[in-house]
Amino acid sequence: MIKLLIQNYKNLDKKILHILKIGLSSSFIICLVSAMVLLTYMFFFTYPIIYYIGILGVVLGLNFAVSFIISATIIDDVKKESF
Repeated sequence: MIKLLIQNYKNLDKKILHILKIGLSSSFIICLVSAMVLLTYMFFFTYPIIYYIGILGVVLGLNFAVSFIISATIIDDVKKESF
């Protein structure tokens, strides 16, 4: 299963791979900012809304990453089948 995923990643179109890398890096940045927000909450316990914003950001970043991976795979399959 993992070999299939790695093989599929290696066979992606260059444009789709570029978009995938941009999407994954932006998702990683969202997760890093959320981790900084959670670190802020760790030192200042006064506002619990900071905790919820941090958790929401981490979930959002991970969802974006999974969405980009799935979308890139589907678009590449559709593009290969159209030719």
